[in-house]
Amino acid sequence: MTPLRSRPGQSPAASDAAALGGAVRRARKAYGLTQSQLAGLAGTGLRFISELERGKPNVALDKVLAVLAVLGLRLQAVEAES
Repeated sequence: MTPLRSRPGQSPAASDAAALGGAVRRARKAYGLTQSQLAGLAGTGLRFISELERGKPNVALDKVLAVLAVLGLRLQAVEAES
């Protein structure tokens, strides 16, 4: 198993969280939703959506999955290449 790579000065988890947050933001905007509307549809709070989109690395997985479901996105775990 190879370690995750990240930008200098940024942990791998933060880098991956930022990529996930960016994907959520793009999908939300493509659907024409505000953060508040997405929060309501996903059953989360506005603060959670804001932190998720900003790439906060420690968010609740169940809430992330609820947001992704609303947006038609899915989270996939893929084994890293050696």
